[in-house]
Amino acid sequence: MKDSSKKYELLIERLCETFGALYQGNIIDKTWLCEQFGITERTAYRDLARLSHLLDEVSNGRYRLSEHLRPSLHTDNLADFANFTGVAHLFPYNDGRSLRYRLKNSGNMTIQGTTSRENRLLSDLMDNLDKSITTRVEITYLYRGKSRIVQPYRLINHYGLWYLAGVEEGRLKAFELARIERFSTTETHFSADAAVTEELNTTTGIHFGKRIEATLRVSAHAADYVTRRPLFPAQHVTQKHPDGSLTLTTAVSDKHTLFRWLRYWLPDIQILSPASLKQDFSNDFKARLKEAHEETFTHCEIK
Repeated sequence: MKDSSKKYELLIERLCETFGALYQGNIIDKTWLCEQFGITERTAYRDLARLSHLLDEVSNGRYRLSEHLRPSLHTDNLADFANFTGVAHLFPYNDGRSLRYRLKNSGNMTIQGTTSRENRLLSDLMDNLDKSITTRVEITYLYRGKSRIVQPYRLINHYGLWYLAGVEEGRLKAFELARIERFSTTETHFSADAAVTEELNTTTGIHFGKRIEATLRVSAHAADYVTRRPLFPAQHVTQKHPDGSLTLTTAVSDKHTLFRWLRYWLPDIQILSPASLKQDFSNDFKARLKEAHEETFTHCEIK
C-alpha cells in the first residue's frame, strides 16, 4: 500500500509540474517528459494521454496548453518584454521565471536608467507610425519648419527619446517624434530596401551614413570603465599594454558624437588614428575653448 501511495504522489507531482510548464507557455512532448522526470517513453505516453483533454497538438507529437486555458500573460512574455526594452542584460538570469522572482522582490533593488519625457502625448502618432511601417506606406509631416515626405522604417528609443528612422530623398535619417507636426499618410507604397534594414540592424544610435573607423588609446585609469561595458559603438579592444592601458577601435557615423565622448574622457582617451580625425578633434576642441574664453571675458566685462 505504501508503494502504491508513493507512486500516486509522484504521478500527481509530475502532472502538476507539467501543467505548470504548459501554463507558462512551454511546448512539451515525450522527450521533454522523459528528460524532465527520468521516466520511460511508455510512462510519458500515459501522461500525455492523461492530459490530452487539456492539450492542443502544434506538430506531430508536440503539445501546448489548449487556447482557452492559456493565461493572457506568462513568464515567457515577461522575458520577451525585457529583451524588447533592452533591460534583460541587467540581470544575471533573464528567463521569465527569474524575472518574475525579481519583480516580486522589487523592493530589494533600485534600477536607475535613462529618464524620458512624458510620452503619452505621442500615443496616437506612434500608433499611426507603427501602422505605416507595417504597411510600407509613405508619410508626410512638418519637421523643423520643413515639409517632409518619408518612407518610415523603424521607431527607435534613444536615451529616453523616441525617433523615427526613415528615408527622405534617398537618405536614412532620424526624426524626433516630439518635433513631428501635421502628420498624414499617403497612398504611395514602397518596398523595403535591404541595405537600409541592414544599416538599422548594425548601427548603434540615431546617426546613419558612412562610418568613420577610429583607433583610440585608453589610459589605465579609464580601461576598467571601458571594459566594464562598451562605451563606443562597435568597440573592439585590439591591444592590452603592460601599464594597463588599452588600444581599441570603434566605428561611428557622426564624428561630433565621438568628440562629445572624448571631451568627457579627456585626457584619458585620445585618438590615435586616422590623423585627419585627430586634427578635426583638436580644431573643434580649440574652437570651443576660445568660445568659452570669450564668453567668460564678455561676462566679466558686463559685471
